[in-house]
Amino acid sequence: MMSERAEAELPAELPIESQVIASSPTHRRVVGLDGIRGLGCLAVVVGHVGEFYTPVTHHKALLDVLGLALILFFVLSGFLLFLPYVRRLTKPGADMPDTRTYFLHRVFRVFPGYVVIFLICNFVLRAVYVENPTTQLPGTQHGTGMITDPGKLLANLTLVQTYIPDYVQTGINPSWSLTLEIAFYLSLPLLGLLMFALRRRLNVAPLKLALVAPAILLVVAYIGRALTPWVYEHVNVHNFTPDGGTYMPDIWLQNWGPNLAAVFSRSILTNADLFAYGMLAAILFVAIEQAVIGERAAKWIHRAAILGIPVFGVLTLKLVKDLSPFGYGVLGIVSALFIVMVILPLAWGAPSRLARWIDARPFYFVGLISMSVYLWHYPLLLLLGRLNLVAGDTWGGMLRNMAVVTVVTLAVATVTYYFVEKPGLDLAKRFRKR
Repeated sequence: MMSERAEAELPAELPIESQVIASSPTHRRVVGLDGIRGLGCLAVVVGHVGEFYTPVTHHKALLDVLGLALILFFVLSGFLLFLPYVRRLTKPGADMPDTRTYFLHRVFRVFPGYVVIFLICNFVLRAVYVENPTTQLPGTQHGTGMITDPGKLLANLTLVQTYIPDYVQTGINPSWSLTLEIAFYLSLPLLGLLMFALRRRLNVAPLKLALVAPAILLVVAYIGRALTPWVYEHVNVHNFTPDGGTYMPDIWLQNWGPNLAAVFSRSILTNADLFAYGMLAAILFVAIEQAVIGERAAKWIHRAAILGIPVFGVLTLKLVKDLSPFGYGVLGIVSALFIVMVILPLAWGAPSRLARWIDARPFYFVGLISMSVYLWHYPLLLLLGRLNLVAGDTWGGMLRNMAVVTVVTLAVATVTYYFVEKPGLDLAKRFRKR
């Protein structure tokens, strides 16, 4: 557990339904993580709005990287969900976290909010993608409406649409990330069983055993990313509209189009490393928390993380520009270093002003309702466009669009959080107590 000074960083006045507590219900929240989630969520929202309605100005403003903030969520999930496993692994005689409780919490964390939002967006607003958006003209409402096909509808309700080539990117456009998250949710207890089995059989330091889990995910992802060019080469990708006009480059369709290449690109096979980097950050946090790594060394690690962010950031930009399949993986390293920069002082009992600032009430609240924000923003982006409430591709238009969509999204997301998501989490807590 944290030292008394570190626990002093945990403000009692904040509500207990923190996303961090939702992810790790047996421990108090780590200051800064909800704020990081909130900042990442806002970056994704304004990035999508600018890219969709004001692409020219958005590109001139060098805001294309905002959408990449989504990577931060995967790394954060790796940190939060692996943290209880590491702590219990280092506790003599302790079993791994209860798997039934874990799955119960994961189901109630994701599906009540997602299903309700999807049903409203599909049957009431009719603002979901019926067809893959990369097969449509960019920045238009083409391919949106209401899904009525039973198979496609069931696939979206169960969040397996990303595994079916014809259904990739249908429904709520960004929901593919939840499919990837669920794959990680399913893999983590299996990795936990392996770690705790090794602890019973091997005389190895627990924190060294903890490295086994992220190492497996790193190997899986590196093999997957290395195979990506071969997969792209052998998957037939059509990049022409029915009237013969080209609408998207091959690389975009290979990543997001209705084909097996996109299924592979969006899967855990090529993205497991993003969670692994967060898991490595969790191991580091516990090692410092339990004084396995001394305070002096921890401070040097903290400084190295700060210096590493721009270094790996530049490397990410180069790899992404070169269309390397490892580009987004390196961005996962940047995300993990950012998390370490914010929260690591808490592990050795020091205050973190940066964590306090990031966890300010507005950012904290957005982090609290972030899943609803994330799911609502794209359908509302489409809906506001239909109602002619968005401006043109100018600097003023871009800022106006970002402000309008963000404000409307936050308002609607607040409602679904308190009336759908939070009751679901409360229900999970009641089941857990029984």
